[in-house]
Amino acid sequence: MSSPTVSQVRAWSTQGSALTDTAAQIDATVDAFDAVMNNLLRDVDAVSQSWQGDAARASSAQADAEKQFSNRLGIAILDIADDIHRLGPTFVRSCEVARSLADSITGGGYLVADNGTVTPPADARPGRPVDVPAGSDDTVAATIASTNAAVHQQDLMAALATAGQADADLARQVEAALAALGQAADRATTSVPVRPEVSAIVDGRASLPSAPKALNAFWDTLTANEKAALWNADRSVGNRDGIPAADRDHFNRRHLAEMEIAERAKVDDYIAAHPYIKDGKVTAAPGPGGYVTDGRREDEYAKVTARYRALTGLETALDDPTGSNPRFLLQVDDRGRGAVAVNNPDTAANVTTYVPGTGSNLGNIGGGIDRAQTMVGAAERADPRAATSVVAWYGYDAPQGLGAAAGPASAAGAAGPLDSFQDGLRATHEGATASHNTVLGHSYGTVVVGEASSEGHTLDADDLVFLASPGIGGPNSPDDLSLTGVARSDMAQHVYASTATTDPIGLTEGIHGISPNNPEFGAQRFTSDHSNHPRLSDHSAYWDTHPDGTQNQALTNMALIMTGRGDETE
Repeated sequence: MSSPTVSQVRAWSTQGSALTDTAAQIDATVDAFDAVMNNLLRDVDAVSQSWQGDAARASSAQADAEKQFSNRLGIAILDIADDIHRLGPTFVRSCEVARSLADSITGGGYLVADNGTVTPPADARPGRPVDVPAGSDDTVAATIASTNAAVHQQDLMAALATAGQADADLARQVEAALAALGQAADRATTSVPVRPEVSAIVDGRASLPSAPKALNAFWDTLTANEKAALWNADRSVGNRDGIPAADRDHFNRRHLAEMEIAERAKVDDYIAAHPYIKDGKVTAAPGPGGYVTDGRREDEYAKVTARYRALTGLETALDDPTGSNPRFLLQVDDRGRGAVAVNNPDTAANVTTYVPGTGSNLGNIGGGIDRAQTMVGAAERADPRAATSVVAWYGYDAPQGLGAAAGPASAAGAAGPLDSFQDGLRATHEGATASHNTVLGHSYGTVVVGEASSEGHTLDADDLVFLASPGIGGPNSPDDLSLTGVARSDMAQHVYASTATTDPIGLTEGIHGISPNNPEFGAQRFTSDHSNHPRLSDHSAYWDTHPDGTQNQALTNMALIMTGRGDETE
């Protein structure tokens, strides 16, 4: 490995955004590829409803083979982006260090050659270069300048060598990923062998590591073919905490398409059995022994179609309307749970998990994604230099009515999954610098966050935000909460709360214990504006923009907390 020149590291140090953009474009390309393959599967399924016989079976078998092949190919492509995400920041940072050192040496009065050689100026004298004592005579000054030049050269050469090593590491990994991609393409639909330990998992004789950190370490050893084999054996593998966001997104988009096809088949079967229903309405009387009431049958139809509508709505919500904030499907299952990130949490400097409250489910996750998008925008305005990702975490069975919301069961059931999800975000984050992680609960979501950070649970996050809280269960102060790496005596500086004075949730304090917004709780309280709408809507106004174009003060304060500037909240 040869060291780069000074001019090379100067040029490379400005290419950080180019590397990031390249990786993002690769991710987007795989998303587009997945969409095409998913549409193909839908088309094949639609045709299979009326096409029978040997040719139909052969076509279906070919479609399955293409699905497996395209899955391997997609993962192989994502591995290239993952290498750039993982090693790119180290490469760019090493170039910035070498460039800064060269500039500092030059600014001090020394001559820096492109190969890193450092020499003193011909007219070295006391005070020139700047690290030569002003009180020395000319002869001593020249000697000191020569000695210091050698030291500066040694430091610069070491910095250039570090940049060269980082460049070589990145190039080697990308070249290996490209070679793996070529192999995946060459092998087309043929069977590809996997290692015995992976085969054991595929066959059910062993299991993937359950701890997110251990799973991430194991996942990093897998080839694209092995990852695809695991998905082929378990369609829900993309829901596992500890797998990188890009891989989870790829697998879960594929799974989403299959779930849509299955749910559409159920809807079609129902419609075939009930010909008097059209677009959810009873259009004619079925005759003797038929429907008891139109309303009952229409309600039944709505329930049958609800999951299909939720899945298709989720697919639509995955489209990025901004063109610059891609969305990652981190979880989707057949129980109506899901999680979608706006921007990649594995590469963002700031990562927030938004936990919604009563009534949240996969059918309305689009609203949660919109809130996540709003928070990303606010955070980017608060700190334009740092990338922010916000996850709409609908990964629990939220209470669907006020009666259920009065109890702790949903929150207790959600505590473990949220705890694991936060561990997964830490395990998969790329780069030497840890992200600033925040968990933000709204309404009943604050009860979930309270449960997940107490009663034996410790959330791997830097800050907690309780918004419009009815109480958070057992905790009566920040001291009763637990965050990884935060001493109990310091917890009060990491817990934030706010409830608008006109939010009716304030009337419910006591149902789930003391509200974090109560001064007696001891959290850092921040201001939330009331809305210009009927009072009940104030419970959801925290993300609103006022008629004059300004954002709710709550959103401004949330953005400060999310970007690590919670001490600036008002």
